[in-house]
Amino acid sequence: MKKPVLIIGNKNYSSWSLRAWLLLKAFDVDFEEQFIDLLDPLAASVLQANSPTSKVPVLLQDNGDSDTIKVWDSLAIAIYTNDYLTKTDIWSGHNSFETDNETDNETKQPYPNLKTDRAYCQSIVAEMHSGFMGIRSDMPMNVIEKLCIEPTAACLNDIARIECIFAECLANRPVDSYLFGGFTVADAFFAPIVLRLQTYAQASEIELKLITKQYCQTMLRNPHIQAWQEAARQEHPKN
Repeated sequence: MKKPVLIIGNKNYSSWSLRAWLLLKAFDVDFEEQFIDLLDPLAASVLQANSPTSKVPVLLQDNGDSDTIKVWDSLAIAIYTNDYLTKTDIWSGHNSFETDNETDNETKQPYPNLKTDRAYCQSIVAEMHSGFMGIRSDMPMNVIEKLCIEPTAACLNDIARIECIFAECLANRPVDSYLFGGFTVADAFFAPIVLRLQTYAQASEIELKLITKQYCQTMLRNPHIQAWQEAARQEHPKN
């Protein structure tokens, strides 16, 4: 079977492309990347041919007999990936067999809080997918810049809620931990938030909690995120 193809937009600007791309990279899915310059007038025709919403990201997978599976929207791509493209449970970071049995395959011991963590992960991913319009509006994704803004109350409320999520997830974990210990889909979905905070927080004198700063540093050390940032800089070589 051919590799799945992920259609994404500009790496400097497309936060939803980052979520799907990072998810596939983190869970070792072998895929081909198809870049579309969203600023190009010809981009619309390519998107219309592959997605009913004409938006990125879109995942295409050959299903045989000239049939192509099309999965649009980052959350749908995440669910499809969990179902068909990886043996790792994206909601916990554990092997799917182990999560089905709720048991560590090596120690044969039950995973503590597995259902609770998976439910929390699913909830915050859905919350990220549908909410945080204040921060989206005030802090549009721009990977390569450091920008100063006057954040609205809605934006600051969103940041406070995000910091609460980070604090709850990271409580009693090592300082270099991802949200649920190992990398999960939650980290992929909050990755654009980390990059937004890098772009705007310090320049706008927005004070972040220590645990938020530590998590942001953990994410910024992730080699896939570093590769994404470098590719964004290559899109704008003068920067």
